[in-house]
Amino acid sequence: MDPLTGISCDICINNVLAVVNTKLLRDYAQIDVRLRQLAFIVKHWAKSRGVNATYQGTLSSYAYVLMCIHFLQQRRPAILPCLQEIGHTYSVTVDDIQCAYFDQVEKLRGFGSGNKETIARLVWGFFNYWAYNHDYANAVISVRTGSILSKHEKEWTRRNGNDRHLICIEDPFEISHDLGRVVDKFSIKVLREEFERAADILHNDPNPCATLFEPYLPS
Repeated sequence: MDPLTGISCDICINNVLAVVNTKLLRDYAQIDVRLRQLAFIVKHWAKSRGVNATYQGTLSSYAYVLMCIHFLQQRRPAILPCLQEIGHTYSVTVDDIQCAYFDQVEKLRGFGSGNKETIARLVWGFFNYWAYNHDYANAVISVRTGSILSKHEKEWTRRNGNDRHLICIEDPFEISHDLGRVVDKFSIKVLREEFERAADILHNDPNPCATLFEPYLPS
Protein backbone atom coordinates (compact mmCIF):
# COMPACT_ATOMS: atom_id res chain seq x y z
CA MET A 1 0.00 0.00 0.00
CA ASP A 2 1.27 3.46 -0.88
CA PRO A 3 1.54 5.42 2.40
CA LEU A 4 0.74 8.77 0.76
CA THR A 5 -2.32 7.87 -1.29
CA GLY A 6 -3.55 4.82 0.59
CA ILE A 7 -3.85 3.00 -2.74
CA SER A 8 -3.12 -0.72 -2.62
CA CYS A 9 -1.95 -2.48 -5.77
CA ASP A 10 0.18 -5.35 -7.03
CA ILE A 11 3.01 -4.74 -9.51
CA CYS A 12 3.99 -7.70 -11.68
CA ILE A 13 7.11 -7.66 -13.86
CA ASN A 14 7.36 -9.96 -16.88
CA ASN A 15 4.22 -11.92 -15.94
CA VAL A 16 3.09 -12.67 -19.48
CA LEU A 17 0.60 -15.32 -18.36
CA ALA A 18 -1.22 -12.70 -16.28
CA VAL A 19 -1.54 -10.56 -19.42
CA VAL A 20 -3.10 -13.48 -21.32
CA ASN A 21 -5.45 -14.20 -18.40
CA THR A 22 -6.53 -10.55 -18.38
CA LYS A 23 -7.21 -10.69 -22.12
CA LEU A 24 -9.41 -13.77 -21.62
CA LEU A 25 -11.45 -12.03 -18.91
CA ARG A 26 -11.79 -8.90 -21.04
CA ASP A 27 -12.98 -10.95 -24.01
CA TYR A 28 -15.61 -12.72 -21.90
CA ALA A 29 -16.77 -9.34 -20.58
CA GLN A 30 -17.41 -8.11 -24.13
CA ILE A 31 -19.93 -10.88 -24.82
CA ASP A 32 -22.58 -9.96 -22.25
CA VAL A 33 -22.74 -6.86 -20.04
CA ARG A 34 -24.12 -8.93 -17.18
CA LEU A 35 -20.67 -10.40 -16.54
CA ARG A 36 -19.19 -6.96 -15.87
CA GLN A 37 -22.12 -6.08 -13.64
CA LEU A 38 -22.01 -9.32 -11.68
CA ALA A 39 -18.21 -9.26 -11.27
CA PHE A 40 -18.28 -5.63 -10.09
CA ILE A 41 -20.90 -6.41 -7.44
CA VAL A 42 -19.19 -9.60 -6.27
CA LYS A 43 -15.76 -7.93 -6.03
CA HIS A 44 -17.23 -4.95 -4.15
CA TRP A 45 -18.97 -7.35 -1.76
CA ALA A 46 -15.76 -9.35 -1.23
CA LYS A 47 -13.77 -6.22 -0.46
CA SER A 48 -16.46 -4.88 1.91
CA ARG A 49 -16.66 -8.17 3.77
CA GLY A 50 -12.90 -8.77 3.92
CA VAL A 51 -12.83 -11.99 1.89
CA ASN A 52 -10.60 -10.88 -1.00
CA ALA A 53 -7.09 -11.38 0.38
CA THR A 54 -5.16 -14.51 -0.56
CA TYR A 55 -2.55 -13.79 2.11
CA GLN A 56 -5.36 -14.16 4.67
CA GLY A 57 -6.60 -17.42 3.17
CA THR A 58 -9.45 -16.06 1.07
CA LEU A 59 -9.82 -15.56 -2.69
CA SER A 60 -8.30 -13.16 -5.21
CA SER A 61 -10.32 -10.84 -7.44
CA TYR A 62 -9.23 -13.01 -10.37
CA ALA A 63 -10.74 -16.08 -8.70
CA TYR A 64 -14.03 -14.27 -8.09
CA VAL A 65 -14.25 -13.22 -11.75
CA LEU A 66 -13.68 -16.82 -12.86
CA MET A 67 -16.44 -17.88 -10.46
CA CYS A 68 -18.75 -15.33 -12.12
CA ILE A 69 -17.85 -16.50 -15.64
CA HIS A 70 -18.42 -20.13 -14.72
CA PHE A 71 -21.74 -19.30 -13.07
CA LEU A 72 -22.94 -17.57 -16.26
CA GLN A 73 -21.72 -20.50 -18.38
CA GLN A 74 -23.86 -22.79 -16.24
CA ARG A 75 -27.12 -20.83 -16.53
CA ARG A 76 -29.82 -22.34 -18.70
CA PRO A 77 -30.00 -20.97 -21.30
CA ALA A 78 -26.29 -20.19 -20.99
CA ILE A 79 -25.35 -16.52 -20.79
CA LEU A 80 -21.69 -17.08 -21.70
CA PRO A 81 -20.10 -19.69 -23.98
CA CYS A 82 -16.89 -21.57 -23.30
CA LEU A 83 -14.30 -19.78 -25.44
CA GLN A 84 -11.71 -22.55 -25.09
CA GLU A 85 -14.14 -25.10 -26.53
CA ILE A 86 -14.70 -23.09 -29.74
CA GLY A 87 -12.27 -23.10 -32.69
CA HIS A 88 -9.16 -21.23 -31.59
CA THR A 89 -8.47 -17.85 -33.19
CA TYR A 90 -5.87 -16.78 -30.62
CA SER A 91 -2.93 -18.90 -29.52
CA VAL A 92 0.24 -18.16 -27.61
CA THR A 93 2.68 -20.28 -25.62
CA VAL A 94 3.83 -18.86 -22.28
CA ASP A 95 6.37 -20.78 -20.20
CA ASP A 96 5.47 -24.00 -22.05
CA ILE A 97 1.76 -23.42 -21.34
CA GLN A 98 -0.41 -23.40 -24.47
CA CYS A 99 -2.99 -20.62 -24.20
CA ALA A 100 -5.57 -20.83 -26.96
CA TYR A 101 -9.21 -19.84 -27.35
CA PHE A 102 -11.74 -18.13 -29.62
CA ASP A 103 -11.21 -14.39 -29.26
CA GLN A 104 -13.40 -13.03 -32.07
CA VAL A 105 -15.98 -12.21 -29.45
CA GLU A 106 -17.74 -9.57 -31.55
CA LYS A 107 -19.29 -12.57 -33.33
CA LEU A 108 -20.70 -13.83 -30.02
CA ARG A 109 -22.44 -10.68 -28.82
CA GLY A 110 -26.02 -11.61 -28.16
CA PHE A 111 -25.02 -15.20 -27.31
CA GLY A 112 -26.94 -15.03 -24.03
CA SER A 113 -29.96 -13.13 -25.34
CA GLY A 114 -32.16 -16.17 -24.83
CA ASN A 115 -31.62 -15.85 -21.09
CA LYS A 116 -33.71 -12.98 -19.72
CA GLU A 117 -32.50 -13.10 -16.11
CA THR A 118 -31.92 -9.68 -14.59
CA ILE A 119 -28.71 -8.76 -12.85
CA ALA A 120 -30.61 -8.75 -9.54
CA ARG A 121 -31.69 -12.34 -10.12
CA LEU A 122 -28.18 -13.36 -11.14
CA VAL A 123 -26.53 -11.79 -8.10
CA TRP A 124 -28.88 -13.72 -5.82
CA GLY A 125 -28.34 -16.87 -7.89
CA PHE A 126 -24.56 -16.57 -7.62
CA PHE A 127 -24.57 -16.31 -3.84
CA ASN A 128 -27.27 -18.95 -3.47
CA TYR A 129 -25.22 -21.37 -5.57
CA TRP A 130 -22.06 -20.91 -3.50
CA ALA A 131 -24.02 -20.93 -0.24
CA TYR A 132 -26.25 -23.95 -0.75
CA ASN A 133 -25.66 -25.79 -4.04
CA HIS A 134 -21.94 -26.10 -4.72
CA ASP A 135 -20.46 -29.51 -3.88
CA TYR A 136 -17.37 -28.42 -1.95
CA ALA A 137 -16.34 -32.00 -1.22
CA ASN A 138 -16.08 -33.13 -4.83
CA ALA A 139 -16.44 -30.31 -7.37
CA VAL A 140 -13.94 -28.21 -9.33
CA ILE A 141 -15.25 -25.28 -11.36
CA SER A 142 -13.64 -25.09 -14.80
CA VAL A 143 -14.06 -22.08 -17.09
CA ARG A 144 -11.79 -23.93 -19.54
CA THR A 145 -14.41 -26.63 -20.12
CA GLY A 146 -17.48 -24.65 -19.07
CA SER A 147 -18.35 -27.48 -16.71
CA ILE A 148 -17.85 -29.01 -13.28
CA LEU A 149 -14.90 -31.39 -12.96
CA SER A 150 -14.26 -33.77 -10.09
CA LYS A 151 -11.50 -33.33 -7.53
CA HIS A 152 -10.61 -36.97 -8.13
CA GLU A 153 -9.81 -36.47 -11.83
CA LYS A 154 -7.74 -33.38 -10.96
CA GLU A 155 -6.03 -35.27 -8.10
CA TRP A 156 -7.03 -32.46 -5.76
CA THR A 157 -8.39 -34.71 -3.05
CA ARG A 158 -5.77 -34.16 -0.37
CA ARG A 159 -3.52 -31.47 1.02
CA ASN A 160 -0.12 -31.09 -0.65
CA GLY A 161 2.22 -28.98 1.47
CA ASN A 162 0.56 -25.60 1.94
CA ASP A 163 -1.89 -26.26 -0.89
CA ARG A 164 -5.34 -27.23 0.30
CA HIS A 165 -8.25 -27.97 -2.00
CA LEU A 166 -11.30 -26.96 0.04
CA ILE A 167 -12.75 -24.77 -2.72
CA CYS A 168 -11.43 -25.65 -6.17
CA ILE A 169 -11.18 -23.15 -9.01
CA GLU A 170 -9.15 -24.32 -12.00
CA ASP A 171 -7.00 -21.73 -13.75
CA PRO A 172 -8.13 -21.74 -17.40
CA PHE A 173 -4.60 -22.02 -18.81
CA GLU A 174 -2.34 -23.23 -16.01
CA ILE A 175 -4.68 -26.11 -15.34
CA SER A 176 -2.63 -27.67 -12.52
CA HIS A 177 -3.15 -24.43 -10.56
CA ASP A 178 -6.05 -24.38 -8.10
CA LEU A 179 -6.85 -20.74 -7.30
CA GLY A 180 -8.57 -21.86 -4.11
CA ARG A 181 -5.51 -23.68 -2.78
CA VAL A 182 -4.77 -20.92 -0.24
CA VAL A 183 -8.12 -21.37 1.53
CA ASP A 184 -7.71 -23.21 4.83
CA LYS A 185 -10.15 -24.87 7.22
CA PHE A 186 -10.79 -21.57 9.00
CA SER A 187 -11.22 -19.34 5.96
CA ILE A 188 -13.46 -21.84 4.13
CA LYS A 189 -15.84 -21.57 7.07
CA VAL A 190 -15.74 -17.77 6.81
CA LEU A 191 -16.31 -17.85 3.05
CA ARG A 192 -19.27 -20.20 3.28
CA GLU A 193 -20.82 -18.18 6.09
CA GLU A 194 -20.42 -15.02 3.99
CA PHE A 195 -21.99 -16.67 0.94
CA GLU A 196 -24.93 -17.78 3.10
CA ARG A 197 -25.27 -14.33 4.66
CA ALA A 198 -25.34 -12.68 1.22
CA ALA A 199 -27.85 -15.16 -0.21
CA ASP A 200 -30.17 -14.78 2.78
CA ILE A 201 -30.01 -10.97 2.68
CA LEU A 202 -30.82 -10.92 -1.03
CA HIS A 203 -33.70 -13.34 -0.53
CA ASN A 204 -35.29 -11.76 2.54
CA ASP A 205 -34.37 -8.06 2.66
CA PRO A 206 -36.55 -5.80 0.46
CA ASN A 207 -33.73 -3.22 0.36
CA PRO A 208 -30.59 -5.34 0.61
CA CYS A 209 -27.78 -3.13 -0.70
CA ALA A 210 -26.79 -1.38 2.52
CA THR A 211 -26.74 -4.61 4.51
CA LEU A 212 -25.06 -6.69 1.80
CA PHE A 213 -22.07 -4.34 1.56
CA GLU A 214 -21.88 -3.53 5.25
CA PRO A 215 -18.19 -3.64 6.21
CA TYR A 216 -17.16 -6.70 8.16
CA LEU A 217 -16.20 -5.87 11.74
CA PRO A 218 -14.47 -8.69 13.66
CA SER A 219 -16.16 -9.42 16.98
